[in-house]
Amino acid sequence: MPRRSQKPLTELPAHRRERNRRLSRRARAKKLAARTALMERMPRLIPVTRLYAWIGWLLLLPACLITGRTLFSSLGDSMSSAFWRTPAFWFFSMGFLMWLIWFLWLPRPVRLYVWGHEMTHALCVMMFGGKVKEFRVSGTGGHVLTDRNNIIISLSPYFFPLYAVAGVIAFLISGLFVDLTRLIPLPWGGGVRPLFGLFYFIGLTWGFHLTFTVWMIARDQPDLKINGTFFSLMVIVLVNLLIISVLLILASPQLSLRGYCSQWFDGAWNFLFSLWMAVKTLGGTLE
Repeated sequence: MPRRSQKPLTELPAHRRERNRRLSRRARAKKLAARTALMERMPRLIPVTRLYAWIGWLLLLPACLITGRTLFSSLGDSMSSAFWRTPAFWFFSMGFLMWLIWFLWLPRPVRLYVWGHEMTHALCVMMFGGKVKEFRVSGTGGHVLTDRNNIIISLSPYFFPLYAVAGVIAFLISGLFVDLTRLIPLPWGGGVRPLFGLFYFIGLTWGFHLTFTVWMIARDQPDLKINGTFFSLMVIVLVNLLIISVLLILASPQLSLRGYCSQWFDGAWNFLFSLWMAVKTLGGTLE
């Protein structure tokens, strides 16, 4: 998790060190009275975590429900056609299944996940112009010491599959020199294309990201408490659903971004209409 560095007491300015001298009882009472009067005149502010919780309940939770419904509906539409027969579906599924077998019955590469987790923190810190002052990884955990933090920095490892993105970039670079769509004949008949390995790798690394994300969230991660646990969970779920939706649109020739967005807005309208009718019915019953 990212940690903000703190200045030691010796680095405080001279005028601040001089103010820390002991005050008399009358001076302390006078200062406390003035501070109390000032606080009474100030408007009461809403804590940021409480504001985030309201955003999570009012906006992010409905968005997660609508996106999840749209995703499963689109998946059903693509499966009813010939998508389940495509190499993209089968190689992705094989990679995902192989990782599930590894995760459930073989030693888990926790250190590898922790390195990717902390590296994602560090990359986001640098993307926002911050500095990484310390980077530590071990088999039991790790941390990044930095001078900056925000919602994206603290939650990025839970929705950004670092190894999957790195693998896709490596395949794209290799595609500049090798034809990834070239059919390679097999000795027993048929053939395979190097592009199929990309589908397998994405399934494997996406399974790695998804299973470790769920496993780590269940272990009470401090990253989620920075902006509020519920708000953080809603952000993680929503972004992961959107990423899966984009992968499905790219892999299925029967789906399009315009059709997915149209279906999403139809679902949002139906959700708002049903919510309005429920509130209207409840209001009539109370009257």
